[in-house]
Amino acid sequence: MSVDSLRGHVWNDPDVPLLMDVFPRVTRGVAGILADMDEPDLAAQLLRQQFHGRCDCRPGCRFILTAPPGSSGSGMLWLEMSGDVVGEVSLDPRGEFVTNFDIGGCEALGVPPNWLDVVAPTSVPRRVDEQ
Repeated sequence: MSVDSLRGHVWNDPDVPLLMDVFPRVTRGVAGILADMDEPDLAAQLLRQQFHGRCDCRPGCRFILTAPPGSSGSGMLWLEMSGDVVGEVSLDPRGEFVTNFDIGGCEALGVPPNWLDVVAPTSVPRRVDEQ
């Protein structure tokens, strides 16, 4: 996939659930942080992105994919709340959308530390973080 084909792209694979449908609280939380960090376009885009599973780069990786594997560029942002880093997002090569993210400060978003472990990598994702 060329960099030009990624520009402003929101994948619309009917077999891939929306991130908002699988992790609504986390998605809204990360989007809110991005908006508070003066990244409203990234925030709005994230709310429409799909859940492409967990990163499998190594056992225990806590990143979730919001775009197909291989979509990331070298850009990233620390997610900050009240001066504390609570996570990070990776961006596409042009810095126009989030390709994956990790939340280290779960308490800041009001989600349990095991929010991601509830969905097994091979299972059909279901809404888990509103419990």
